[in-house]
Amino acid sequence: MASGFPQSGLPGGEYAGIGARLGAVIIDGLIASAGALPGFIIVIIGFVLAANMNRSEQGIAFVVLAFGYVVCFLGALIVFLYNVSKLGKTGQTIGKKFMKIKVVTLTGEPLGFGKAFLREFLRGLIANLCIILAFWPAWDKEKQGLHDKAVGTHVYPA
Repeated sequence: MASGFPQSGLPGGEYAGIGARLGAVIIDGLIASAGALPGFIIVIIGFVLAANMNRSEQGIAFVVLAFGYVVCFLGALIVFLYNVSKLGKTGQTIGKKFMKIKVVTLTGEPLGFGKAFLREFLRGLIANLCIILAFWPAWDKEKQGLHDKAVGTHVYPA
């Protein structure tokens, strides 16, 4: 047992509730949206330019739009990789830290970058496939999402 967190299956092991987990996801989502915001603004400018240009000038608007989409993607990617890095090292993203929860392996150890990346990738994939699956921890006895089960993690109060 490391980091003061109980191992899976130990009696009295307290898991983080769905409310704290949902709060962390919302906070992290807002931060990711802020990372993509500059690109979104550029995309809006591109659409405004396209609407106000004649056909021969719309190539400029296309370049602005493409640049905006790239900036949007890169901003969101940077925030995602930052969150994965923090999750792998400390078990907490900014949202999880604010909600006072922590993600660790079944033995109580930090995830490391690879496992954190896979966990977050699966979390996003599962939520996008069927939103109800994102709420799996609400009815699971160990409060694990399908992404937690896949990579062997638990979420505990920090």
